Amino acid sequence: MLERKLEYLIALAKEAHFARAASACLVSQPTLSAAIQQLEAEFGVQIVKRGQRFQGFTEQGELVLAAAQRMALECDRLRQNLRDRSSDFSGMLRIGVLGSVIPLLKTFTIPFRRCYPAVNLKVTFLNAFDVQQAFEESSLDIAITYVDKALRRYNRTRVLYTEEYELLIRKGATFSGRRFVSWEELGQLPLCLLPPENHIFGAREAALLNEALSKTPHIITSAVWMVMDHVRTGNWASVLPRPVRIMISDDDELEAIPLPMAGKPASVAIAIPNREPVSPIAQAFFEVATSEEALRTLRRLLQNASENVEHLDGKARPSRPDSVPRRARRRATSGP
Repeated sequence: MLERKLEYLIALAKEAHFARAASACLVSQPTLSAAIQQLEAEFGVQIVKRGQRFQGFTEQGELVLAAAQRMALECDRLRQNLRDRSSDFSGMLRIGVLGSVIPLLKTFTIPFRRCYPAVNLKVTFLNAFDVQQAFEESSLDIAITYVDKALRRYNRTRVLYTEEYELLIRKGATFSGRRFVSWEELGQLPLCLLPPENHIFGAREAALLNEALSKTPHIITSAVWMVMDHVRTGNWASVLPRPVRIMISDDDELEAIPLPMAGKPASVAIAIPNREPVSPIAQAFFEVATSEEALRTLRRLLQNASENVEHLDGKARPSRPDSVPRRARRRATSGP
């Protein structure tokens, strides 16, 4: 936990801005600010100069920052040494993932295969409860799933992103071209949805979807491909997690429009079960998936439609609601 807080501190020094540092760490600004305050409480010193905006570090804060940077460098060296000595890994790595993570998996599997070509992967799609059960039964080595109190008891976790939702429609249909759509407006559209009680939706989102379903004709199915096919006809709309934007990035027919946060966003994390001995292959996959290169690629893939897209020429322009930066797509294909 201390390592993660020190990462926040290093990000704050690099970005010199609380919101940008939080975005770089894939957490909310309150989460980053709270972690810095916890560091100050743990060390008994003021680290960041007080003010509405970031104004730099105190003298004691500079010492803490320097120590954090040294620790990060040593950790990077250790990880590289372990990779160098473990490049001959072989065997099977059993991975459990949420269904919504599917479009993001290549962000991790491509660089992992590059480092450990002799390791085979068995990927199973599970909900968060089944992941916990599989960990207890030792039938999984690692998982990408929602973080909850139970998962925090496991060996290692790292939050990758927070879940957000988007309206999926055919281009030219109702609401096409909008920057965002409210949950209340969903009741105006015929819907083709995965069951609202599905593990990909939080309790608040499920309640809002059920309310919309009570007002409009709809189809409920457990098959995401059926959802996509029906939305493509233009006769239905759907609601899916944000990674769906990656699945439709090259689709000329479909468009994704952000929905506002309906409640406390769920955090999606990579986790290793707490058992001995810890699988060295799982540890290796964890290190690859949480490397700065992999997380940077993940951030690009998950860029919100309202954020600016950084282009190769250094200029920026607002991104379209239905697009993913071309450079992000190339990275997703070729790996970090």
